[in-house]
Amino acid sequence: MNNETKTFYLSLLFLCIEITLFAQSANPIAIHVEGGVKHNVKSHEYAEDEGFSGAQFFISALYPLNKNLSAGLGAGVNIYTRYVTYFDGITSVPVYANVLYKFPSSRDFIPFVDLKFGYGIVSRNYVTSPPGGVAPFQEEDFNVKNSGGIYASPSLGILFPLDNTAISLSLMYDLQVMKAKLTQLSGEMISDQTMTHSNTIGLRVGYIF
Repeated sequence: MNNETKTFYLSLLFLCIEITLFAQSANPIAIHVEGGVKHNVKSHEYAEDEGFSGAQFFISALYPLNKNLSAGLGAGVNIYTRYVTYFDGITSVPVYANVLYKFPSSRDFIPFVDLKFGYGIVSRNYVTSPPGGVAPFQEEDFNVKNSGGIYASPSLGILFPLDNTAISLSLMYDLQVMKAKLTQLSGEMISDQTMTHSNTIGLRVGYIF
């Protein structure tokens, strides 16, 4: 991880802390903190040992527009694993708009739907050996530059109210567009913006305060 990437992640951490402090002093903004695990949705493009999976963490600031509907902004970290050299060990940082709708309920739990939509930041540069099938004509090591793209994550879940807070449990779907630019060590282009999509489903647990 280079210094620019480390600086960016530290800036994101400080931003999350500032969002939390602001929400605590500017009621009625609520903070929704979520963590989860996800598993790849297989496609015909992947072999049995390929695919995306991993863990995620989000923090969102939500402003209530009415009794049931809230909207706001958020950021998070998505850790991906894929057993293909030019998309292996990816971490994305989604920055998104967030909408949450709570269905009217008189029970001890409240069903809800949630949508996160924005841009997943990916920044990774490294040198690797040619994997089989990706660049069969390439015998020397080459540079790989990963970048991000559109991020979208709808989810369906249940809120369990606790006084002025709540615990959330939800099933989610994640879509993250990612790109890889391959060049020779001399700088000559091999492949420009090879694109892939991370399609994952998973489970999130959260806390709203």
